[in-house]
Amino acid sequence: MGKFCTNCGAELYDNAVFCGKCAMSVANQSHNNGAVSNYNLPRYIGFSERINDPEVIKQIEHNNKKGRGCIFIGIPLPFIIFLIVSFVSEEIRTADALVFGGGISVVFLLFYLFGSYLTNAKRSWDGVVIDKKTKNKSRRFRDGEVQNYIEYTIYFRTDSGKKEYSVSNSYGAPDYRDYYDYLNVGDRVRYHPQLAFKYEKYDKSNDSVIPCMFCKTMNDIKSDRCEVCNSLLFK
Repeated sequence: MGKFCTNCGAELYDNAVFCGKCAMSVANQSHNNGAVSNYNLPRYIGFSERINDPEVIKQIEHNNKKGRGCIFIGIPLPFIIFLIVSFVSEEIRTADALVFGGGISVVFLLFYLFGSYLTNAKRSWDGVVIDKKTKNKSRRFRDGEVQNYIEYTIYFRTDSGKKEYSVSNSYGAPDYRDYYDYLNVGDRVRYHPQLAFKYEKYDKSNDSVIPCMFCKTMNDIKSDRCEVCNSLLFK
């Protein structure tokens, strides 16, 4: 079985002194050339090709259609409601209804366009986890109540040199830390903005679980499909 760089995931040539991709010294890396566990198999190393699987593509398109259907109903709704109210009530003039209702509809449209940009598959990138931090924070409500929570942040460096980060908060769910527990410093990842679970790990050989990219459920690494939504797992 070939060896892989523990820093970036690239396959190492025989007798290589440095990784040909990230230039990390091979001597400083620990590779197991003996017996391997059930999880330490080549098929668990590398980014999955299932992002191009017809079933996965169809599921992404189906989810996008559902989202577009809801938003296209929601966008004109404020405009229609204000217009109807202006016809049946004297409390609001038709001109004002057109302005207020139209303004809210435009805001909804802008939110939709911004969301479409954020989830565009072309924004995908490959990179490495470079740091993880937690921060104790609090927020005050209007009634004076103060809620303490923890902010979990993961920092990435993309292959192009750009820095990215992911933030999750423990609002109302102390154990909810999104990607924080799954990803470790040094992990090579691929960012999938069009999926619910957006970070795919390159080296899954030491993992016992694998996330469903559609519903975020953690599954046994030996499973081929999600136990909750039956989606293909990215292996």
